Amino acid sequence: MEVDEYNQRLLESFQIMNAVNAQPDFAEFIHLENRTPRGIQNFYDLLFAIRNKKILEFRYFKYKDQTTTSRKVRPLALKESKDRWYLIAKDTKDEKLKAFGLDRISDLTVTKAGFRQEQTINLKEHFKNAFGIMNLEEEPEKIVIRSTKEQAEYLKSSPLHHSQKIEKETDSSVYFAYDLYPTYDFIQEILSFGNQVKVMEPQMLIGKVKEMLKKSVQQYDDPSAE
Repeated sequence: MEVDEYNQRLLESFQIMNAVNAQPDFAEFIHLENRTPRGIQNFYDLLFAIRNKKILEFRYFKYKDQTTTSRKVRPLALKESKDRWYLIAKDTKDEKLKAFGLDRISDLTVTKAGFRQEQTINLKEHFKNAFGIMNLEEEPEKIVIRSTKEQAEYLKSSPLHHSQKIEKETDSSVYFAYDLYPTYDFIQEILSFGNQVKVMEPQMLIGKVKEMLKKSVQQYDDPSAE
């Protein structure tokens, strides 16, 4: 029987708790990552608003331009990405589907005003070709990366995305293909592999990666850079 991602996460948590409860001294041998999730205090209110279709009002801080603005949204779901939680909602100002980091939401109010969803949005299908939560409206495209044999073993055991498949293997490399949005999040993930991974296509993505690498090198070449 196929176990969906949500139930798989619950099962993993239960197995860990069950092992520790069975033998309390096991806890000293389990070392979890230090995490300080923020915004979780609003979790219940957000779920309540989503389930009961209540409009939300809050203040939202944007990292990019360091500004805080008032928002009014129709909440649809909560999504986790890289140990952070996001509210997926339709902004009433422009009717666009957006993601709001819970750690940047303040002064949250669940209003008495309800809303009706004009059309059902299948968010699982919507995020099927997404990497992270960025650029929700972009079209997916084929991305091919070349990996060293060593790094390929990690990618095989922990795929970057559910669409990952092996295109071909050589004596020294493995080529992986993906169907997803070439977002900033994905580029950051590729850059984290250093010289173990190279983007082979599309050309647009190759250009973006090269530009970011050039800027990174320039920081070290320019002694006046702060």
